[in-house]
Amino acid sequence: MRKFGTKQIVPLCVAAVCAIFLVTGLQKFGFWNDVQKSPTPAFVPSIICVVMILICLGLVLSSLKQDGKAAYHRDEFLVILTAIAIILASNFLLGMLPSLAVFAILWLRLVEKTPWKTVCIIVVFLAALVIGVFVLWLGVRFPNGMILDAILN
Repeated sequence: MRKFGTKQIVPLCVAAVCAIFLVTGLQKFGFWNDVQKSPTPAFVPSIICVVMILICLGLVLSSLKQDGKAAYHRDEFLVILTAIAIILASNFLLGMLPSLAVFAILWLRLVEKTPWKTVCIIVVFLAALVIGVFVLWLGVRFPNGMILDAILN
């Protein structure tokens, strides 16, 4: 058996977090509402959690067959730091939807060097898609941050 390291620990931690979210969502909301014959708010997150758990377990098994230490690159940390910033901004400052819009704008402009016209088109399309599908159609409640709560109240 190979040496146990970050190649195994990180996917196992992600799988554990997914398992917690899966169990919590299914206990609180269930998977399918038989009365209304429609999915519950935990429907899509449950599917995503199961897929992520399977991917993480596959990564752990495949990493046990590999030799060498894990290599980390600067761009990988940029993605991790961005995800942490989105989570903090979503839950505490701006709210989920404004935070994702700001993230899309900053990522497209600063990392991808996309022209402003294209950025505007993409952000408007994403906003229409997310609001139309998730907010209006599926009725998903996204978290509001302190700033969004202050604006809305």
